[in-house]
Amino acid sequence: MLTVKYIPMQYYDAIIISFTAEDGTMHHMFVDGGDINSPKYCYTDRLKKNLETLFNNGETIDLWIVTHIDNDHIGGIYNFINDTDFFNAHQGQLKEVWMNYGGKGDYTVQREGNIGYESGKMLRDALKEKQICVKEGLLAGHTVSIADVTITVIAPGEVAWKHYVAWWNNKEFKDMVETADGQIKGGDWDYEKKFKEFDLTHYDEDKEVKNNSSIAFVLSYHGHRLLFAADSCTSILESGLKKANIMVDGKLKLDLMHIPHHGSNRNTSTSFLQRIDCLQYVITGNGENRYKLPDKETVARLINANPAGCELHFTQINSKLKEIFADDDCGNLKVEWDAHFKFE
Repeated sequence: MLTVKYIPMQYYDAIIISFTAEDGTMHHMFVDGGDINSPKYCYTDRLKKNLETLFNNGETIDLWIVTHIDNDHIGGIYNFINDTDFFNAHQGQLKEVWMNYGGKGDYTVQREGNIGYESGKMLRDALKEKQICVKEGLLAGHTVSIADVTITVIAPGEVAWKHYVAWWNNKEFKDMVETADGQIKGGDWDYEKKFKEFDLTHYDEDKEVKNNSSIAFVLSYHGHRLLFAADSCTSILESGLKKANIMVDGKLKLDLMHIPHHGSNRNTSTSFLQRIDCLQYVITGNGENRYKLPDKETVARLINANPAGCELHFTQINSKLKEIFADDDCGNLKVEWDAHFKFE
């Protein structure tokens, strides 16, 4: 059996994938782990409790994937490494980390706003200092097996990777005025609109370099196929899926899809969703965040692409998210306020 557990952390990504191999051994993968600037809320009160249970059972983390260096994704592993006594006692139970990073610019970005670079450099250096096994340069097409699970990386592609490394290494970046985060999304919530009022043909894709550097992957287990898209976007995901021969004749069969970038309307197009055959989707967005994510427009696209119905899971429930569905017709969409999944 394979389980996928999303730890409720507002809009932060923190995923634990566990499965039993045919020989009866337990295996665990972690994906991201919450906000670096909220160590008590994300790490001490939530993620650490899961780590304690796992380690006390004598089990290991086969792989910890840091999808990209945004602050809301890297906090789990960074705070684990800096939880000195706990980390020292269990360092041997963390087998490998995936993280894409640059390595030439050792400068500090002097400007307002948390852009991700500085925290990413801190994590990179901490991983090296602790001599943790880290693989970097993970690109579309890379495949690895862990017992009964196969992981196929579908993003980033080579072009996105080169842009990311150039961004990281460019010393002139410190002279920019606008934060990269500020380019992701502006405006307010779109929750007051009805699903039928959105122009589902319009799609203005996210060009943010860190999001496009996200490690997205397909996990295969005993005939099941799960897509973890991180903060990537449609064009990059499609390219990687085709390269891996997973999307065949423009169609993709999945058992679970993690909708990219907390449900942003700049990362998942209607046409992409229409080519996916899947009954379970998940969004790690709580509405109450500075980017006003998820976008209701993304949910409208999902409804349009699944007239026969599907399930949309959120990692937690709150009044803001409920506004998306208040006094509106969401067709055959079934909304679930949990994100725990099991696959035999």
